[in-house]
Amino acid sequence: MAAEEKGRVSQRLRLAFAISSVAFVIVLAISPVKDLRREWKRYKREYARFAQTRPDTKRLLADFHPGIDQIWIPEMGVVDRCTTCHQGISQPSLAGAAVPQPFRAHPPIPHHVQEWGCVVCHRGQGPSTEVAEAHETTLAWEQPILPGHFIQGACGSCHHGDLPQTPQLDRGRQLLAELNCTGCHKLQGIERPAMLGPDLTSIGTKVSREWIYKWLKEPRTITDADGNVTVDGVETEEEPRMPKFALTETELLSLSAYLSAQRARPVEPVNFDPRMVAAWSKKADLVEQGELRFRQMFCSTCHALAVTRAGQTMLVGGDIGPELTKAGSKVKPDWLAAWLRNPQGYLPHSKMPRYGWPDEDLYEVTQYIETKLTDPDLLNDVPKMGTPSDDELKLGRRLFLEKGCASCHLIEGVGSPKDFGPDLSALGGKNVSQLEFGASRIPRSLISYIQSKVVDPKSVNTAARMPRYHLTPADLDAVTTALLSMTGTPASSGMEKLIVPQKHPEFHPAGEFGKVYERYKCYVCHQFNGYGGTLAPDLSYEGSRAPREWIIQFLEKPQTVRPTLVLRMPQFNMSQQEAAVIADYFGMVLQHPDVNPTSVSRSEFTPQIAALGKELYEVKYQCQACHTIGTTGGYVGPSLNNAGNWMNPAWIEAWLRNPQALVPDTIEPRRAFADNEVKALTAYLLTLKQGSAAGAGGQK
Repeated sequence: MAAEEKGRVSQRLRLAFAISSVAFVIVLAISPVKDLRREWKRYKREYARFAQTRPDTKRLLADFHPGIDQIWIPEMGVVDRCTTCHQGISQPSLAGAAVPQPFRAHPPIPHHVQEWGCVVCHRGQGPSTEVAEAHETTLAWEQPILPGHFIQGACGSCHHGDLPQTPQLDRGRQLLAELNCTGCHKLQGIERPAMLGPDLTSIGTKVSREWIYKWLKEPRTITDADGNVTVDGVETEEEPRMPKFALTETELLSLSAYLSAQRARPVEPVNFDPRMVAAWSKKADLVEQGELRFRQMFCSTCHALAVTRAGQTMLVGGDIGPELTKAGSKVKPDWLAAWLRNPQGYLPHSKMPRYGWPDEDLYEVTQYIETKLTDPDLLNDVPKMGTPSDDELKLGRRLFLEKGCASCHLIEGVGSPKDFGPDLSALGGKNVSQLEFGASRIPRSLISYIQSKVVDPKSVNTAARMPRYHLTPADLDAVTTALLSMTGTPASSGMEKLIVPQKHPEFHPAGEFGKVYERYKCYVCHQFNGYGGTLAPDLSYEGSRAPREWIIQFLEKPQTVRPTLVLRMPQFNMSQQEAAVIADYFGMVLQHPDVNPTSVSRSEFTPQIAALGKELYEVKYQCQACHTIGTTGGYVGPSLNNAGNWMNPAWIEAWLRNPQALVPDTIEPRRAFADNEVKALTAYLLTLKQGSAAGAGGQK
């Protein structure tokens, strides 16, 4: 080749070079254009323009910059760029529906975004700057953000106790406990109680085989002649604690045979005096007297009855114990009398108090239950059953274990299975790829999976042993929220420090008071230093509030200070010695640190001071708007008819000065009483006494 030809470039090569150069320039141009059009930059520009339209533009743009905003919390493992788009999240002036998303301010919460970020509560992919990647499930990130309807589940990941701000979460946890889900599953923050379902060791002494068959077929469900389904004769939307299992006829016959044969602890019959029985049997009003005694003892405080009023049937009474509408058709007479005499003789863990029944009262009430609380048609659709065969007993025992009955119910000699159902303590933190959807056609998401498993387990797994639950939509969402809150062990030590454990107060006194406290199960209704029920007043400071004499007389014959209450303290027929033991313990132990009952003497209040107090009560402060004296006044607060016997003067003075210091959640308003007004009102209230110290006192 000639020397002059060596440096010459062909026309084709020149064209190729020109085209590649243009392509390269185009590619270089695309990159900045694409970067300019990124979602987060678009939202940044839109926010800046939006802020210019607001009166507080300067404040809204004070911390604004065109780059990516990032919150880094290394101890919690959080890298959060959500505020890159959600620019106005901490701006109070941008609250309200009129502000477009994503610029709207976050509703008020105790957590500041700069300290917590967003993904700790809302989940999603924090490092992402694209909406789809941040909010939704992707190949690289399977945890989408929680829908707003279930956001309370995020609160439960740290707060293992109830919160006033999370009613849906609290309801879900309540349902998981009430429906005995801990019988088969391990649930984070929900402890398994000592007894989930009744002890069936001697169930054959309590009910018939026919009743067991009926119960297993349709727990608590009765279908009338028109095909209308009701629960215990009363329509209700509440889910029964006992789930409905899809049992075949053979399984029903075998299980009922096996359970009816359980008689490990024979019933010790109550030996009523034959002369008393003969005398009462001749009285035409035996059943009516039994009903009267049943009502006088306020059994409906714990047990509901179906009552028909104006053509509408409803349940009236408490839910601590079982509903008794058809108890006479359920239990055997000998068992009923023995149970009422000593519930713990049959069921040691029973919450029912042991009443001091006189024989006549016990006989009258049992006759009332056996005669009036019945349904002659209850077992009409149950087949006739004879003595269980050996094959039925063997199959029944095997089914008792296979169906998971032993997870909730105890039978002596039958072990409780471990891990009968899957561990759900970390279900809320699972990725979609960790869930088994089988051949189901439900949406591939954690929420759809949870709700399908609860509503129809076999729709997800045809071999599922879990029974179906028929929850209302609101309750289904509540259970879903509670399960979403269970995210297992925290991913980092920083997250672990955020856990607010559930409080587990205990109050188990010893000595003579401890025996009486356990016999009458005081903690089922009352709270003691945070432990116990909430049906009745908190007694943590009762020794500061009430005099010893009033407590004793009230316990012997309970009354009420709130005449409109349906649920009242039962009459236990407590002895005077037992009442004195309780009153002495209250006076020594259950005292408020700011109230000394001996610091104020009743003798210092003169009739003149009381007269001034009466005028203040009736004219200046018009306390009768909420409280009753005699037959006049309101029913918002307790009756004060017997305040002079019921309360110590030191308690009255402290209450008038600051009610919330004694009972934080009381609705009593705090008034700015002058010291002389406190003295005068206390003097007047101390003059309000009825004939006996217990009078109309009681539930405060």
